[in-house]
Amino acid sequence: MTTNNSPVTELKKGEFIKEYGEYAIIHGYIVCRTGNHFIKILREGHFIITETPLFGDAIQFQAQGHARITRLPMVSPSDFLQKQNQTQARMIQALTYQLNIYALPVKQRIMALLYQIACEIGICQLNNCYIPTVMTQVELAKYAHCTREYLNGVRKELIECGWLAKGKEWVLLDWRRWKEYMDKPTSPI
Repeated sequence: MTTNNSPVTELKKGEFIKEYGEYAIIHGYIVCRTGNHFIKILREGHFIITETPLFGDAIQFQAQGHARITRLPMVSPSDFLQKQNQTQARMIQALTYQLNIYALPVKQRIMALLYQIACEIGICQLNNCYIPTVMTQVELAKYAHCTREYLNGVRKELIECGWLAKGKEWVLLDWRRWKEYMDKPTSPI
């Protein structure tokens, strides 16, 4: 199976992409992380895994469920270097953002994680934002650095306060409210 003469790679949940280069996600989600620390989640589209000198093997790209990717051919070395430099700058921003989140109390850390995931892969309709089920509660708790039980306690509190919809799925209610809360200058995030 190929796309634009590039082979398509099938990844199972938990498999890592090990080679640097420019990729396109054809189907599924890829989590960018360092150790047990969440950096961001990617969906269909392009992304770059930078060469190892800046980050070494500290930054990992892991399939979150079944995913299909293809490695894109290098148009020119200078084009790739420019994209790589932009990616490295964005990665440093993302790491700085995550450091700020880790300093927050657990409830705000969970809210920040949900908001970030919703911004990256959420489906917004009628001023609510639905997060596709791509992470288990255990994974969400791991990335929020709390227990699953604590995550569920905060979830219950957020439902009672009108931040989340009732039910098994993660639906952020009143998306404008979330944006205002997370984006306000006095917000700790």
